Amino acid sequence: MNPAVNAFAPNITRQTGIAHQVSISPYPYLEARILNLEEGHVSLYEDINLLREMIHGLSSSVQILEKGGWPVHVGPSQLDLKKSHRDATELKMELEKLKLEVTQSLDGSADAQKANGMTTSKSTGSVPPHLRASNVKVAPKANSMATPKTAGSVTSNGTVKKSLPPHLRNKKVEVGNDNSTPEQVADSIANSPLATDGQVDPGSNSVSTPMPTASTPSKTADQKLPTSAGDNQQEWKPYHLMTIAAFQGRIPSGDATVTFHPDFLDNILGGAPWSPGLRFVQGKGPCLLKNRTYYQLDPENDPYLPKTAGEHGAKLTAFFNESPQDAFPHLVDSDFYEDVPMFVLVGKRYVYYGNYSQTRWSDKLDHDTMATKVLQSVKEFWAEELTSSTREKWVTEELKKHFFPKPQYEGRLFAVADNDTTVDTEEDNKLTEKMVKDIHKYAQSLRVWERDANMKTAMIKKQFILDSFNASDMDEPPALRLWWEYLECVGWKKDFYDLLVILQKRDAKSYLP
Repeated sequence: MNPAVNAFAPNITRQTGIAHQVSISPYPYLEARILNLEEGHVSLYEDINLLREMIHGLSSSVQILEKGGWPVHVGPSQLDLKKSHRDATELKMELEKLKLEVTQSLDGSADAQKANGMTTSKSTGSVPPHLRASNVKVAPKANSMATPKTAGSVTSNGTVKKSLPPHLRNKKVEVGNDNSTPEQVADSIANSPLATDGQVDPGSNSVSTPMPTASTPSKTADQKLPTSAGDNQQEWKPYHLMTIAAFQGRIPSGDATVTFHPDFLDNILGGAPWSPGLRFVQGKGPCLLKNRTYYQLDPENDPYLPKTAGEHGAKLTAFFNESPQDAFPHLVDSDFYEDVPMFVLVGKRYVYYGNYSQTRWSDKLDHDTMATKVLQSVKEFWAEELTSSTREKWVTEELKKHFFPKPQYEGRLFAVADNDTTVDTEEDNKLTEKMVKDIHKYAQSLRVWERDANMKTAMIKKQFILDSFNASDMDEPPALRLWWEYLECVGWKKDFYDLLVILQKRDAKSYLP
């Protein structure tokens, strides 16, 4: 305390005249985490109150049970012990009878084998997997106790016909340089030790199998198999494209086709990218395009586009933007995906391929198609596009919704009234209060999700997208699959093509090849 001060004046200004200011915290993320903890504390407190309500309800149920509020009826036993014992005795006698009949049958078979001079080989514990669980009958040699070396079957003349092991079957029958037969070769190989089977026991039981017939090599055996998805690129196409009838309209030959410079299309048609490969011309003024949309595609990134003008094809996409008519209500009468001109890049210039429509909803590729039919270069292209710093805002939103989906509301709803009265009962009011708490808790979880999902989406890298292409459908985060957009040729507009040719000729020097 300062004795020189005459009176207490909390509102007096400081001599320096400098106003107090609250400094900006250098740790905004830490403050956000603290705010998170505070919100979590509130949610935890609400959960504790909910548990208390549940405990109170359980306690009430126990009190009702103790007072006999829930009657329990126990009826007399329906089991007849004497009858069960009698049935078990009869079943035992039947089993003993069957056992005796089977034993006599086996003894008779053994006596018949001894009378014919046949012996049965004994099994040991070192039997390879492909020779187990079988019995072999062999012809006797000088020693009546001799056993065969390999698996075989007895022929009509009493000799053993060797059977090939599984890894040698369906092979072409050839004679070795030492005039050895395939049966002898199979005999030596079958008795050689295998890395996975261990030592072959000469006394083991094996399956009696007849000699397989020699099969001729297939004609496709010597054909060269594709080493990558690109080797079969020209032959394979999505199934839906093979079900569409070919376009029958007249198209000029390729030699007479005029190509268009990229700058010419930008200057004359204009427009901005709306979705991958599709450009949209905004505004209310006149436009050369009927639906204000046109395709501008590169076959290097879309290998299943039409190969020539008039053919059907398909393009790949990762996500779909909303329809232009949703963003521009005054264009509600237009169909932006029907009768759309397509320009495909050939070399460094674009070729008019015709007008195309999407007559079928898109289909998502499965893991097999992604792995075998989509080239690695295409996956690299999409990984770069989706992680580009200049990607569209709607692409960022689609990435966030796909990899980090919004939490679902699992709380209570309004109580359903038993009658048409407008007066809420006490129980309805309690349920409504609980529902309000659940909605409040869900709103807090949405705020946390929005903040975390935005941060995680901003940190997505190229390798993350590539890994998601190869991930399982049940992985977490979920796998990413591309979609087919089927493009059916519905026309080749000669008047539209001639107009573009005339406009480009007017300033031919600016659009030289």
